[in-house]
Amino acid sequence: MPYADAQPAKSGVERLYILNCGEGVAGDISRWSPGVNEGKSMDFVDNCYLIKHAQGWFLWDTGIPDAVAAMPNGLAPADPKAVAWHRPKTLAAQLDQLGVKPSDIKAIAVSHTHPDHIGNVELFPAAMLYVQKAEYDWPGVNDAPRFKPEHPVTKLEGDRDVFGDGSVTILATPGHTPGHQSLLVKLPKSGAVVLTGDAV
Repeated sequence: MPYADAQPAKSGVERLYILNCGEGVAGDISRWSPGVNEGKSMDFVDNCYLIKHAQGWFLWDTGIPDAVAAMPNGLAPADPKAVAWHRPKTLAAQLDQLGVKPSDIKAIAVSHTHPDHIGNVELFPAAMLYVQKAEYDWPGVNDAPRFKPEHPVTKLEGDRDVFGDGSVTILATPGHTPGHQSLLVKLPKSGAVVLTGDAV
């Protein structure tokens, strides 16, 4: 056989990077658990996840807008019980440290459309956005669309094997929002992990 020594084509996830996409302090966590933890504060971390796959770069969630990094006092909420956000590092700077340009990322997906998860979607104007149709169609503040209509989008109705090899699968997990989704990632050494956004 002339091709006996040929190596099979590489597939699967090569690396998963955890990026700091914002840090926050909630003024009163009882807003999520009425009658419990009244008046208690809590620190929050907002992560984004960059996946290096044999077929290209994929970004899960985009965090608090990078512009917040330039705000000396961060982004204060209108409601003092809500989360006050700040960004110690921009998403763009963290990608740059890894030698990745925003234009290198061909696809992105968001767990859901709350502002702390979609703040930098437009850093990647040409990247295919994977989002559940129910989430895409869910009206934003004052019925405004949650994404620019010209942004390329694939509206999902259920699960999606992103690369067709079972290594990165978007899972429909509605509840926190109408079209919330989670991400199943099969890592070569650590095994399977599920990135749940704000689903519990």
